[in-house]
Amino acid sequence: MQHDGQIAAALNPATNTYDYDDGYKFVKPIINQYDIRVANLEVTLAGKPYKGYPQFSAPDELAEVLVSSGFNVILTSNNHSCDRGDKGVIRTLDVLDELGVMHTGTFRNQAERDANYPLMIEREGMKIALLNYTYGTNGLTVKAPLIVNYIDSAVIKKDVQRARELKADYIICNMHWGIEYNPLPNNYQKKWESYCYELGIDMVMGNHPHVVQPTEHKTVNGEDKLTVWSLGNFVSNMSIRYTRGGLMVGTTLEKKGTDVKIKDVEHHFIYVLKRQEGKTKPYYILPEFDYNTYRPGFVSAEEEKKMNEFFADSRKLYAEHAKGTIESIVQKESKAGELYQNYLKGYYSVSIGDPDFKLLLDKNIGRYLHKTVSHSGNRYLLSGVCKDIESAKGVEQFIRDLKISDKVSIVYVTPEEVKVVSQ
Repeated sequence: MQHDGQIAAALNPATNTYDYDDGYKFVKPIINQYDIRVANLEVTLAGKPYKGYPQFSAPDELAEVLVSSGFNVILTSNNHSCDRGDKGVIRTLDVLDELGVMHTGTFRNQAERDANYPLMIEREGMKIALLNYTYGTNGLTVKAPLIVNYIDSAVIKKDVQRARELKADYIICNMHWGIEYNPLPNNYQKKWESYCYELGIDMVMGNHPHVVQPTEHKTVNGEDKLTVWSLGNFVSNMSIRYTRGGLMVGTTLEKKGTDVKIKDVEHHFIYVLKRQEGKTKPYYILPEFDYNTYRPGFVSAEEEKKMNEFFADSRKLYAEHAKGTIESIVQKESKAGELYQNYLKGYYSVSIGDPDFKLLLDKNIGRYLHKTVSHSGNRYLLSGVCKDIESAKGVEQFIRDLKISDKVSIVYVTPEEVKVVSQ
């Protein structure tokens, strides 16, 4: 989501650009553990004027940070798909195409849908079909030939048949459904989940209620199934008790012969922390971790109370209603935990002069790069998160070999500033 407060907070007055990257850095290592990484884009990218609720249009930089953070599939069918009319639907697709990221749920015309739906992804010898539908679009519609996928029994049945024709080994249906702020699924969700499984769909992932709902790994009519009723809020400006965060769910699929089963299911609860950092105000997406040990005061006492409350509420819900999923918590000794500590305390890195931030989206180079913004509003394109200068020198040589820039320097990065230590 991108509410007005988030858009205003991301605006960097020193550069008149929108900066989101620092807010996503703590979830990036979790996202990139997986081969298929899916996000629900519950805004349009309709251009200026940017606006939050009730009819969203977010800066293009939001889509860019999703891609640079690792998401490689964007869902576009939800109740805000038509917020900015025909232009909003078309321009959203245009921006995603320019970024080179896979997407599904809305289409420019029937021919485009026929050619690209279901979205088929092949990984590790498995063909995965992704479907995406919404219960509605807040009473707004767009004109033909534009298409928004709505929840419809005949349409879904036909799409599943098409997935079979395309030799899908596994079918995942992403549903925008349910009642906002309800912690448990309603009869509408249960009806459509049952219909999906009758058709032979293997996994159902849900969005829309803006609160976490349970995850159920279960057997239905002798078949292995997974339902995530609602992922809650990955990032938003909502502040009511149960809306302050959400859920990231990861699964491992295993193919034996022609049969694909779920090997494991894990989840991370995440909390959204709004924190002023000089000229910008990142909305940090935070898995549970002892942040204040490494950066005292990073999470204020008031926010820490709310964060702990959110995690406790979510765990209570899952203890009572979830099935077959294991909570994953970032440990300080893990690679992600060590990365968190460096972000919080300070680290050596390699700064690229005269940066082209589009390099973050490069499929070959982007994974070696990250962006940060100092308290003064200066933007930096960096490579490496190193504990010492010697390690940073190795990264420096690597960047020079890539010939990205002839202006390269080793820097020490703290939450407040980026200081040159070698040129």
